[in-house]
Amino acid sequence: MKKLQREDIQILSRYSDLSEKDVSEILNQNIYNQKPAWEKFLKLIFISLGIGFTVSGIIFFFAYNWAELPKFAKIGLTEALVIATTSLALFLKINNNIRNIILTGASALVGVLFAVFGQIYQTGANAYDFFLAWTIFITLWVIVAEFAPLWLMFIALVNTTLVLYSQQVVKDWDGSIVTTLLFILKFSGKTYIG
Repeated sequence: MKKLQREDIQILSRYSDLSEKDVSEILNQNIYNQKPAWEKFLKLIFISLGIGFTVSGIIFFFAYNWAELPKFAKIGLTEALVIATTSLALFLKINNNIRNIILTGASALVGVLFAVFGQIYQTGANAYDFFLAWTIFITLWVIVAEFAPLWLMFIALVNTTLVLYSQQVVKDWDGSIVTTLLFILKFSGKTYIG
């Protein structure tokens, strides 16, 4: 049987002899979220915010202490953070959503690692190389996790890589070519995701 929708209940209340109390009870059972659903939602939101603020704090830590930290400390700390968050996501027996949120944080830290590496060893590479490497390194995590926010990060990285590539390497590409490629990538990603 199909789950009742709000419109179904409105039709029932209009054309049947249900009392206001009955309609309210049906709404509470079928439409409104109960306390456990709200608790789960708030828990996931606060964990996501915590991971996001932690990653932001790590970025600001490196920005503030950049001059005082030796090269190996910069690289070593970021590598240790990536390894630690990835290990947490892999080896802790936790809820799948929390595991995926931690993995999303680890994916952001991979970007921090490449940014730190790029600042220490300035190779003269194009900016798209940074985003391409970041995209390649998190691709397996994105496919395995099947987590929408991680896919969103991945799609943003692919788009950024493609746009920077068109601006820095193949400068003669028309804007319509880039837009068409982005559309094809989005369509193929939507087809893959389902």
